[in-house]
Amino acid sequence: MGSNEPEIVRICKCGQDLVVRTSWTNSNHGCRSEVVRGMWYVVVENYCGVFEWIDPPMCRRSKDVIPGLLKRLNNQEKQVKEYGQKLRVLEAREDDIVLYRLCGIVACVIILVLLILYSRAMIVCV
Repeated sequence: MGSNEPEIVRICKCGQDLVVRTSWTNSNHGCRSEVVRGMWYVVVENYCGVFEWIDPPMCRRSKDVIPGLLKRLNNQEKQVKEYGQKLRVLEAREDDIVLYRLCGIVACVIILVLLILYSRAMIVCV
């Protein structure tokens, strides 16, 4: 459906709106079903119990493989998040190191200026 097309709302025989939900259980990965709106979140008054799968049943191999793929994907997403946090810590440390180096350079310049002024003062006194 395009973004300009109106959404088609189907109504159940009990009078409630029907919506499409996607299952992520181990036995029905990504399978869509049509249910009464709010069925999984709140008690729906006069709920008739309608539940209809939209997608055909998955083959046994898919049911065996998909949980492992989802687990691997979740682990990789977790690692990416952890690496992002570590990167931010390292970047903050890098900023601190740059600041420390800059402070060291400024301190050296100040010491040189003081030495120059001191040596000139010694020459004037002699």
